[in-house]
Amino acid sequence: MMGLICNEHVKIYRRARTWIFFAAITAIAILGAALKHHTAVQLHDKETVWMFMDSMGRAVYLVIVFASIVAGDIVGGEFAGGTVKLLLIRPHRRWKILLSKYLSVLSFSFTLLVFTVFVAWLVGGLVFGFSGAGEPYLLSYGGHAVSIPASSESVRTYAYLAIPLLLTSTLAFMISTLFRSSVVAIALSVFLVLFGPVITEVLRSYAWDRFVLFANWNLAPYFENDMSPLPNMTLSFSIIVLIVYYVVFLAISWLSFTKRDVSA
Repeated sequence: MMGLICNEHVKIYRRARTWIFFAAITAIAILGAALKHHTAVQLHDKETVWMFMDSMGRAVYLVIVFASIVAGDIVGGEFAGGTVKLLLIRPHRRWKILLSKYLSVLSFSFTLLVFTVFVAWLVGGLVFGFSGAGEPYLLSYGGHAVSIPASSESVRTYAYLAIPLLLTSTLAFMISTLFRSSVVAIALSVFLVLFGPVITEVLRSYAWDRFVLFANWNLAPYFENDMSPLPNMTLSFSIIVLIVYYVVFLAISWLSFTKRDVSA
């Protein structure tokens, strides 16, 4: 199994696009820090590394797109390139091959997430200083103001975003197992990532809108405002919905890949 996982990592990291993804995150951090510093000087405002890290949380949505591209290509690319037959003639069960690909997708996705956090902290610290971790950050919960350390708020910001990253990577991986064309798999995955919130808004008028994936994967409102994203939703409800979607995505991926005829 480890040999399969290492092989998948080699396939991912030998692609030029992978390093372009890392370079893009770095460039965004540097540009963002420069703009934040310029604004702070102009307005005589205070900016800290932790405030900058919170603002860099938006870059995680770009990480989600990058992860979807890799996940959408990791199986579909094998079929599109005709290498899937060479892969399946090896003395490994199909489910092991599929699992190695999925674990490699998750490894890449969360490596890019951790890299984003580290770059945001490093660049922000070099520009604004590394102090201020214990400064109070006020948030509303249950109608009351609650104070937590600024560093804890930064951790919370990225922890919340890890959930959409996991679900989107798994969704894109499932789509990759369903299509022989990597282009279709990537395009459909990125489309759902970019327009998921729009789809949620369009479906708000329907009674079953609370069962939509994109309406449940942001758990922050439950903790920050003590409110649900939509009426008749609770934290436990959203967690159950997310677990069901996750299991369904994996089940479809397994059935599609293990039962697919690759003779064509």
